[in-house]
Amino acid sequence: MVTYRRGGHVRNGDDAVERGCEHCDWHCVAESYPELIERYQAHLRAEHPKAWLRT
Repeated sequence: MVTYRRGGHVRNGDDAVERGCEHCDWHCVAESYPELIERYQAHLRAEHPKAWLRT
């Protein structure tokens, strides 16, 4: 069974991390925290450039 964590680090092979965008309905589930942040930053850069510049 996969366990989803909101923004925390993955603790074992069955965990995943998830994050949503506060500006729209975008949502992501990833196998690692660095992968999640990379996807989130890419989303912000493409869809919400002003918000991306503030982060």
